[in-house]
Amino acid sequence: MENRKSKGKLHIAIDSLALLSSTSKNRGIGNYAYDQFLTMLQRDSENEYYFFNVLEELEEDSPFLSFSNFHAEFFYCGKKNFLCNDKRYEELIGNLIRAFIRKNKIDVFYITAPFDSCFFTYQKEWFDGIRVVATVYDIIPYMMRSHYFKFVDKKWYMGCIEMLRSTDLIFTISQSAKDDMIKELSFPDEQIKVIWGAVGKNYEQIDFEESEKENVCQKFGICNQYILCSGGDDERKNIAGLIQAYALLPESLRKEYQLVVACKLSPESVERYTTLISKVNCVQRVILTNFVSFDELVILYSAATLLAFPSKYEGFGLPIVEAWACGTAVLTSNNSSLVQIAGDAAILVDPYNVADITRGLTEALTTADLKLLAQKGKERLELFRWERVADTAIEGINSLTVSLPDEKYRIAMFTPLPPVKSGIADYSVDIIHELSQYFDIDVFVDSSYDSNCITAENVKVYKHRQFESRKKNYKEIVYQMGNSDAHFYMYEYIRKYPGIVVLHDLNLNGAAMHYSFSVKKKNKIYEKMLKEDFTEKQTEQYMKKVVDGSIWSDIYEIVLNGYIVNYAKRIIVHSNYAKERLLERDIKRIVSMIPHYSADEKDNPYGRIREQLNISSDQIVIGCFGHIHSTKRAIPILMAYHRLCQKYNNLSLYYVGKLDASIKDEFNHVLNSDEALKSSVVVTGYISLDEFNMYMDCVDIALNLRYPYNGENSGSAARLLRKGKCVLVSDIGSFSEISDTACMKLPDVHSLTVEQEVDIIVDSLIELLESKELRDQYGSEAAKYAKEELSLERVGRKYKDVIINDCTACLDEKMLETIGGNIDSGYYTKSEIEMLARTLAFTKKVDFV
Repeated sequence: MENRKSKGKLHIAIDSLALLSSTSKNRGIGNYAYDQFLTMLQRDSENEYYFFNVLEELEEDSPFLSFSNFHAEFFYCGKKNFLCNDKRYEELIGNLIRAFIRKNKIDVFYITAPFDSCFFTYQKEWFDGIRVVATVYDIIPYMMRSHYFKFVDKKWYMGCIEMLRSTDLIFTISQSAKDDMIKELSFPDEQIKVIWGAVGKNYEQIDFEESEKENVCQKFGICNQYILCSGGDDERKNIAGLIQAYALLPESLRKEYQLVVACKLSPESVERYTTLISKVNCVQRVILTNFVSFDELVILYSAATLLAFPSKYEGFGLPIVEAWACGTAVLTSNNSSLVQIAGDAAILVDPYNVADITRGLTEALTTADLKLLAQKGKERLELFRWERVADTAIEGINSLTVSLPDEKYRIAMFTPLPPVKSGIADYSVDIIHELSQYFDIDVFVDSSYDSNCITAENVKVYKHRQFESRKKNYKEIVYQMGNSDAHFYMYEYIRKYPGIVVLHDLNLNGAAMHYSFSVKKKNKIYEKMLKEDFTEKQTEQYMKKVVDGSIWSDIYEIVLNGYIVNYAKRIIVHSNYAKERLLERDIKRIVSMIPHYSADEKDNPYGRIREQLNISSDQIVIGCFGHIHSTKRAIPILMAYHRLCQKYNNLSLYYVGKLDASIKDEFNHVLNSDEALKSSVVVTGYISLDEFNMYMDCVDIALNLRYPYNGENSGSAARLLRKGKCVLVSDIGSFSEISDTACMKLPDVHSLTVEQEVDIIVDSLIELLESKELRDQYGSEAAKYAKEELSLERVGRKYKDVIINDCTACLDEKMLETIGGNIDSGYYTKSEIEMLARTLAFTKKVDFV
């Protein structure tokens, strides 16, 4: 197996913890990550970025979504993210990450907040075969462990440290953070790269109106010039030390300058600092603003005489660069990253010495050239720009040598193929051809015929009995399953060799009845099939109908498919309607929605094809395509057309397909009731796909109606849309999911009489017959919709992703009971159930071959 060298075009996964977790979002780490990754996307068009998100969906106007090389995927983990918070589901999260990596061919996984205690802890085993990078903002809990390990779990924290040892590259946001990791924790120098921090792009010196400053000052009780402290609610920020140092200033300075502490504080902190302020006799001289808005903070920075930030330790002192960006001089500590950032552009103090902080404040307010310090700060800002941070991070990631297997697996596919007269047979020919670029494929067909279709060199066709001798060769088995006898030969294999079932019809009851009563001639087989979906009592009721012969009237009402899907490892359906129905019955099912494709076929010239088919140029041709059956409303369409013939003399109606025996007598009765009607209606019978396409090319209006509905899709509808035809569909099931602008939708007829249905069809067709402009508009939108949403290439990629994501569920019954316990009680909404089911379906053990 050859190796693929991922060089210059990496697939980089970014986790969501720094950007969206409750401990980071809109705070220091969250703001840092936001600016860093946004700038990386702006400056890196070579690599592809994949957002692994288990927290909350990105807002529609998120600037990240505007980049074509940014791919966001959200996995709903339940109320309060319980899947992420509960240790019992740690392996489940690991499997989710493995599946995400496999699906998106991730080369590098970027851990953005390795010490986020609110969620799961990453395990090195989850990243087998790929590179891992992480950003470490600081190791403050370890550096000040006598304080922090009182409320931070030491075992958990050191477990995070051990995880970091297994990463390929660590980014730190300051040299001091790197130095601390090397000195205190023995990390190797070459594993760590300093990318520094930067000032937020919205921080700048502003020319505000005096009234704006007055409004902000009035709001917070500021009545003099002031020293600003924009720290945080943490003992390490040293707010108490700063208040004490301020209290030791000469009285003249305290009268001239207030101290303004601008940050959100807990009620306990407010009480503690208020007590301290009173104790040192600085009431009304020290202001606690509590929360301030961003706009207020920028004004406070810009109008301050000095920023005082005597923190005891910082991974990167953002307030320093924020103040510089707003044109304000800085006093800060002589330790950690603060002294490295400050250089010669700040007054430095010992944060552990109150008297030294007082000394620094006095110097700043009396003898220092604050304008010069502010100017030097502006100049040092060039070292701390997001462009530099982003470029350094990109350079570090690109330097990683990534080698992953470039695998071309062999898969098996069970499906009918031409000359079987089946839409699924035609569908499979195109799907197999598209998948042959990703896989070697062995196709297994029924023994009753020889396939006559031409396949790619790496596609082989066998009779199904040959599967037994070849079964160990396959990465995956795919079953194309429909509601007809063309699929009966697959039944025994699906149970014995579970694989991926592509369910073309949601309701397989018709096939089940025919298989049981006509082929096997055993009622017990049907009873066994019913029990796959229904209770003993329901099955008993249905079997009574078998005995009295009334079961056939319920063929569309009794939705039966468990005898197939209950044995599938995974299920593919062509509509969200079908997906929802399957998950409603069993949330454990692994269901993927892949829409029916519409191939990019070369359209035949409209006029020339009409000439070949002996259709005059002045005729308006209405077409119905596929098997002519009652469920496709063949007779109501014929009745409606009969009425239209009395109004228009230039119409033709083509039924392109075989007339089903069940409606033959009634259909012919209506057809023969009027000689003029009979002369303008054509029933082609079964024809080749090429001929089928010719008739599609020459129609002006096509009808693709349904009722009763089996949960099926229509290949002919997809083809018609791609050809830019004006199509009428029933507003039901999967057809409802077609864009409203791409087709005309007729209401579901389940509660209508035949006469009412005919009236609707007549009225809709008259609207279209009277307006070529409207027909053309629907046709244009249909072609656009099909090209964007239903391309064979896109469908093929989705198939590939499902097949490659080889997995089995890792949920035991106890876990499922916990997860689903509140679903029936209404604790989860329908959309939440859908999102949770999708996440659980994605959360698998992945076999990295």
